[in-house]
Formats: sequence, C-alpha cells, structure tokens
Amino acid sequence: DCWTIVSTPEYALAKIEETPMQDTKTGAFIPQSPSYLISVPGRDLEEAFRYELLNPDGMLGREGALAKDAIPKTVYLDAQRWGSALPCHRSLNSESSTRRVISGVPYDGQRMPLAPTKVDREEAGDDGANFLADDELGLIQAGDMVSVYTPGFEGAALSGMDAAEHVLSLLLPPTAGS
Repeated sequence: DCWTIVSTPEYALAKIEETPMQDTKTGAFIPQSPSYLISVPGRDLEEAFRYELLNPDGMLGREGALAKDAIPKTVYLDAQRWGSALPCHRSLNSESSTRRVISGVPYDGQRMPLAPTKVDREEAGDDGANFLADDELGLIQAGDMVSVYTPGFEGAALSGMDAAEHVLSLLLPPTAGS
C-alpha cells in the first residue's frame, strides 16, 4: 500500500510557527531538512493516520476500526511542508480571524472545502490553460502557483493533471474525429 496524507491547515500553520520556513530577519527561504520532515511532521501524520484507522474512537468508529495487523508496518516515509498550499488569497484580507503573518509571510489556516474547486483567477491564457507550456522548448510548469483554480492542493493537482493531458496530446497522434 502507498498512502499520501495531507494535514489540516491548523496543523500546518502550527508547524510553520514552530519551525518557520523563512528567516525572520532576511525573509530568505530556509531549506527543509529531511531529518526534521521525517521525524516531526512525517511521524505525526503517520501516527494520526494509524490512530484514526485503528482506534475505536477514530474516524471509522467502533464498528469500522481496523485490526492492528490490517495496516502493514511502514517501510518508507517521506514528508514535505507545503506552506504555499495554505490558501494565500484569503491571507491578503487582514480582517480574517484565521490569518497569521509568520516571518513576514501571510498564511490563513481556515479550512475550505476541497471540492468543487472554483476558478479563482481570470488570468488563463487565450487557450484557458491551467499550466504554462512552451511546446517548442518542451517546457511545462504546473502547480497551484500557475493554476487558475483555488490555491492549494486541489489547484495544484488539477494543474498537474491538465499538464499531463497536454503532454499526452503532444506524444499521441490525433485519433479520427478529433
């Protein structure tokens, strides 16, 4: 099995406050140490995931809780802090009660529904692309930073899927009727 676990915005914001991603004086990005990522947020999320699935008080409830041996031992663990995934468009509203500025960077830990996402910007190119591409050079950039959708994980995923479809369209010959 392979799992991708995404934290709550509240947890992410707490970790950014605890271990900032920017230097407080210069604003320079602080590289993420793999040992920190694996030992702190990675382990925290893995433990929370196991708790929710195995504990009768977890999200599956007494009837749905899995047996301890239902989830295999972790063989490989990796983690990433993605501070930019916190909805930055709301962070510009200084009236937001969930807005925090950490090392000069505004974040907003308010939870928003993941789906359906909405077009958040009207800045798409003439072709409405949700990614940037230069087919002549073979360069493509995808992610929430170029997506027209709501910033965060979903906007990044949709941008990546659209970019992947674009790559396929370049590699595969057109079919009849298209």
